Amino acid sequence: MSDNFFMLGERKSQVLGLVVERYIDSVQPVGSRVLFHTDHLSVSEATIRNELRALEDAGYLTHPHTSAGRVPTELGYKYYIAHIMQTYTIKKDTKDDVLRILADEQDQENVYKNIAKYVSYYSGNAALLAFSRHRVYYTGMSHLFSQPEFQDYANTVQVSGIFDHCEDRMHLVREGIKRDGVPQVLVGHQNPLGGACSIVVTALPGDIILLILGPIRMRYKENSAIIHFLHTVLHN
Repeated sequence: MSDNFFMLGERKSQVLGLVVERYIDSVQPVGSRVLFHTDHLSVSEATIRNELRALEDAGYLTHPHTSAGRVPTELGYKYYIAHIMQTYTIKKDTKDDVLRILADEQDQENVYKNIAKYVSYYSGNAALLAFSRHRVYYTGMSHLFSQPEFQDYANTVQVSGIFDHCEDRMHLVREGIKRDGVPQVLVGHQNPLGGACSIVVTALPGDIILLILGPIRMRYKENSAIIHFLHTVLHN
């Protein structure tokens, strides 16, 4: 990632990671009391409160006007992905499901479409396949728009526009992705498809692009893991 981060110490990194993961799970601002009572940090609630304030001053967190709790900023998510996020191990049942789909004796395009449908179901987001610059398949809009962020009509309209113009913008994704097997995570304004969304993307054999599109508050660990697994299996 190109961001010039202000590197955090161990305790601030721990607090930021907890806020990001709790917010992803709960969609609720995270306060010092919640962290103190449920995450067993070996410091006082006042110290946690000071760390939250420092992280906000540094641009990694913000807080809604109606809440004393904090939520991650775009920069906070980027720092979490680059420096804090741990590798997620995909469950055996999930791997078996993927391998079962890949073993189906259909033509490659239909197999990939079924993979995209599964990835959408697994992630609770949309999945897109770019077979070529002007041929894009997408699925899972119902999963995507069931996310809490899209209870707001304006957000729904904005993100719907991504699907109207994805063929025009997919070449920007294709030009920038890595092809070394490591999924690329593009957060918010880094996402060439636009909208208040993030993508986890990789290249598959045949110069096909597969990506997960979801809100900035997406499950980055799990989504990166499933994309990485698919890349590894399909390139072997």
